[in-house]
Amino acid sequence: MEKVILCEEEIKSITSLIGQQLSTRFRFNDSPPIIIGLIEDSLPFTTDLVNEMNIPLLQDYIQIGSINGSKHLGTMLKKDVSLDIYKKDVVIVATVVDTGIQMQYLSDYLMNKYKPTSITTVALIDKKANRKVPFNLDYYGKEINTDSFLVGYGLDYRGFGRNSKIVYIPTSAEIKSWDSYTN
Repeated sequence: MEKVILCEEEIKSITSLIGQQLSTRFRFNDSPPIIIGLIEDSLPFTTDLVNEMNIPLLQDYIQIGSINGSKHLGTMLKKDVSLDIYKKDVVIVATVVDTGIQMQYLSDYLMNKYKPTSITTVALIDKKANRKVPFNLDYYGKEINTDSFLVGYGLDYRGFGRNSKIVYIPTSAEIKSWDSYTN
């Protein structure tokens, strides 16, 4: 690994803080919020986040992808939500928000199709300097200003690295090694 972006302790601290903030925000709602994680990269963060929330909640997942494999060209839906989110408070959880294109797409898609009462956005890492569209997260753990590729804690390079308990920038040797498995 070239550089650690978030260690296990930092991740735990962030999930605990955001979990408490969300619990406070939705504590007196008439119905529980619906936490929607992004498959595949937000699975660890979403799981740890809901474990820190001490209120009733429902959980679902949605999958989106990049058109032609490029996060800069656009976004398409791969798997929709399965819960009824009409007139419910929805919390979208991502591990990292980079260009903002996918989070904007997802927020617009859910609001236009399902008409939830509210949409709250959460990310472990905000790469705000890389925005291609104006998008501000409601909650985030750490803002970083790097174009470097991140892996770990659900984030991957060609499927590799998701199972690391930290978020880091991989070395070129690690990337070359992972490339050798897929070529």
